[in-house]
Amino acid sequence: MVTAEWLKKTELFETLTEPQLNALLSQCSVKTCREGDTIFRHREEAASLYILIRGGIDLIVKAQEKIDFMTSKIEKEGAVFGTAALMEPYQYNVTAVCLKPSEVLSIEAGPFKKAMENDPAMGMEVMRKLAAIYFNRLNELRSGVSNLFKIFKIKTP
Repeated sequence: MVTAEWLKKTELFETLTEPQLNALLSQCSVKTCREGDTIFRHREEAASLYILIRGGIDLIVKAQEKIDFMTSKIEKEGAVFGTAALMEPYQYNVTAVCLKPSEVLSIEAGPFKKAMENDPAMGMEVMRKLAAIYFNRLNELRSGVSNLFKIFKIKTP
């Protein structure tokens, strides 16, 4: 069972207060997924935000019609994904596929965005943490691309 105490340990909600976390819990449900299940697809309407409870998720971008390019793996308990639910144009920019049997916390975007509007301090904290998460993931991706160039000895300008 997901509690306010558990939510407090997640990367996105660690700075929220107990009343804020309890309000958030009312908008959550736990989803159990099998290996290979797709949680959401690239370009779908981003209706929910997700937090990994257990398991592993691949975040994939289609590079061409038949080629998938994996951008990130989500394997840490409490890691957030599906964050496009909080940002315009509210469409997922990746496809999320389960690497193994997983449990995820699904948070409905509509009520969550309304709660952030009604509690600007909470909204600011969530968006501040979200920006930091994006920045860290961007740096990880840049590092991976840089290492790829080194492996194949590709010269960059």
